[in-house]
Amino acid sequence: MHVHGLSFSTAAAEWVDALPLGNGRLGAMVYGGAEEELIWLSEGTVWSGPPRRPSEHPVTAQLARAAIRSARAALTSGDPVGAEEALQALQYSYPQAFQPLARLRRAVASAHEPAPRAEVVPKRDHATTAASHRRGLDLRSAISWTSAASPAGPVAQRAFTSAPADALVLEVSAGGRPISFTLDSPLRTERSGTEGTGAWAILRAPDDVIPAVQRDPDPIRWAEEPRGVQAAVALHALSGEVRTRTTPDGVVLEVAGDATLILAVRTTFTRLGQEPTGDVDEALAAARAACSEVAEQCAVRGVAAVRGAHEQAHRELYDRTELQLGAPADRATAGAGEPADTSTIGDTDALLAAVQDGEGAHAGAAPELTALLFHLGRYLLICSSRPGGTPANLQGVWNQRMQPPWSSTFTMNINTEMNYWLAETTGLAECAEPLFDLVEALAERGREPAERIYGSSGWVAHHASDIWAFTDPMGDGTHDPAWAFWPFAGVWLTSHLTDRLAFSHDDAAAQRFWPTLRGAARFVLDWLEPRPDGTLGTSPSTSPENRFVVEGGRSSSVASDSTMDLELARQLLRSMLRLAEQYGLQDEALLDEVARALPRIAPIGTDSTGLLREWAQVERMVDPHHRHIAHLVGIHPADQAPTPEVAAAASRSLDARGDEGTGWSLAWKMAMRARLREPEAVGRLLDLFVRRAVEVTPKPGGGRWRGGLYRNLFSAHPPFQIDGNFGFVAAIAETLLQSHTGTLDLLPALPPDLPDGTVRGLRARTGITVDLHWSAGTLRNATLRSDHPQTVTARYRTSTWQLDLHPDEPVHLTTEESHS
Repeated sequence: MHVHGLSFSTAAAEWVDALPLGNGRLGAMVYGGAEEELIWLSEGTVWSGPPRRPSEHPVTAQLARAAIRSARAALTSGDPVGAEEALQALQYSYPQAFQPLARLRRAVASAHEPAPRAEVVPKRDHATTAASHRRGLDLRSAISWTSAASPAGPVAQRAFTSAPADALVLEVSAGGRPISFTLDSPLRTERSGTEGTGAWAILRAPDDVIPAVQRDPDPIRWAEEPRGVQAAVALHALSGEVRTRTTPDGVVLEVAGDATLILAVRTTFTRLGQEPTGDVDEALAAARAACSEVAEQCAVRGVAAVRGAHEQAHRELYDRTELQLGAPADRATAGAGEPADTSTIGDTDALLAAVQDGEGAHAGAAPELTALLFHLGRYLLICSSRPGGTPANLQGVWNQRMQPPWSSTFTMNINTEMNYWLAETTGLAECAEPLFDLVEALAERGREPAERIYGSSGWVAHHASDIWAFTDPMGDGTHDPAWAFWPFAGVWLTSHLTDRLAFSHDDAAAQRFWPTLRGAARFVLDWLEPRPDGTLGTSPSTSPENRFVVEGGRSSSVASDSTMDLELARQLLRSMLRLAEQYGLQDEALLDEVARALPRIAPIGTDSTGLLREWAQVERMVDPHHRHIAHLVGIHPADQAPTPEVAAAASRSLDARGDEGTGWSLAWKMAMRARLREPEAVGRLLDLFVRRAVEVTPKPGGGRWRGGLYRNLFSAHPPFQIDGNFGFVAAIAETLLQSHTGTLDLLPALPPDLPDGTVRGLRARTGITVDLHWSAGTLRNATLRSDHPQTVTARYRTSTWQLDLHPDEPVHLTTEESHS
């Protein structure tokens, strides 16, 4: 079984069966049909909006300060429901929605006509399946392929989205039969045209998409004077004879025989946090030029050379880390990943079936599925987040709905953070660059609401954002502060900046990040308030997205001193002092204030049953099995080990919460159990994660949200959310290697069902790369490489090594157990 690819014997029947391609900007979901193909396209900068920012914000400073005073007064008088109602006055507007770009249909011996406002979510997508049909995705080369034989003749297809060329390339052969390509879109087609063997279309995104939570009957809005993103899509066909035509709804290219299609997209988006001021004619010229350049390369060097450059750029990232699981005799060979040889890629349906066990699953029945999911998660981050692009949102860089679930925003009370936990630990540091760009845009936009709402000279961000860097509390004045009011999103996001500086010594990055970190710390210091016992806390305070029981059969989401607030504040201030010392960063007054405040932040406590509290004075949760486990953020992804008492209380809290949850919740619990050195619990969660995704009826015990896997191995909330795929990789990495305590812990929480394996290329803090080999549940050997000279401590079970590491001088460890 090949652990670097997916393969199926039928075409995709729906979007979560299709296979993802991406180059960090342009995304494609390939259905893999034979006579007829369907590819949904998306592009990371095509969102609704931008919002029309009023000259004077409706939530004025006077109104905001009054709301916070009222909430604090209500909490002081023992009225958390009143505090919740007071905070609803802060709600204004919402982040915009990530949009689909276009639909590309390919047909053999026929042609589709472009459809007006192309159907975004058909009752059942259609891509025909022929006899002897195979389709798949090679993760190592980032190439999808289709091969089919039918009475009408064979069909073969390869597709890839090239980062070097910044274009989609589609190679199709059908035994010399004619091939057509039709492009239409759910967006507005403003104009289109043809020239030679190419065609183009200008598309415009809507000006406003209202989130589903507001239940508006007409959520897609188009302004009389549109201001939204425009996308220029250019297509170019390579073949002997090409006919092109346009309609009011799209373009059609008809090719006399086998063909290669090149598709490029450029938009009027400029940068995160800024309105789309680019010129669409310039965007069109750039898209057409990109197509022409790829066409010229194909003519001079052949399409194989363009494909090879794409694969080389992808593999430079992908090949850094590899996981192999199972006994050596059963283990998949890595192979060359050449998509022309599909025999080495086993059937994914059969692999998923192999681990199913009634209504659940047993990951140990096919360990290669865990390895495949590990590689798939890294592949998805490479595809959806590269330098110069936008960050991965709730669906990465893929979407087919104009009003996608949760608007497919950057949801920052867990999901955006989880998207990037794997970047440092699995060798994809470059993929975090778009996230850093977003954090800096939020810091810029977040200064105004920080001052207006909170009276702070720092910066703030709340629950969710978009490419326009939305930073306000979202909602319309009626929504639940459990998610609408949470001013610590920016604080948590800065942990990715501090992680970058912990995993790799980077003076330039330290200088770049320091202003953003200072602004976040300034907000924390301004928001913390003294308690009668001399400690510092936060009020009002929420714990995303949980609620607690209030006397009289009521509930609230607002209290004082949520554990998440306190832990995130502690982590940021601690990082400020460490980085200032390590990198010589300056701000004497601020750092003195940080040093005085840090030891005063209130400690986290336990409730009457020994569980970690979500808030300082709260005992009973409305849903004791809630999917969010925000109060355990000090376990993972914290950069410091908890005390034994806190670790024990956290373990009891996870027991009480229960294992069940959404895909991302299962992944986060796996990572936490790994940090707590509880491999059996990791194994239980792993079994839940690899179940098939099914719809379930809400029931007590957390049954409303049941994570699992769709056919293409996308993780289900449900619906699809990519954070589950990303979080899974991070969690598996935590079971194999940890470095947050200052010691390299080798195989700290290896799940019992993964007793045999090897991993290459894991990254540890301070710039160390680690390879591991284990069998029968025991580490056999390890290899450590360092970016710079340093002395480190490594630990496995009862064995400890003090190691002097130097660049280009690998250190090899062999455990005593390996000789037994």
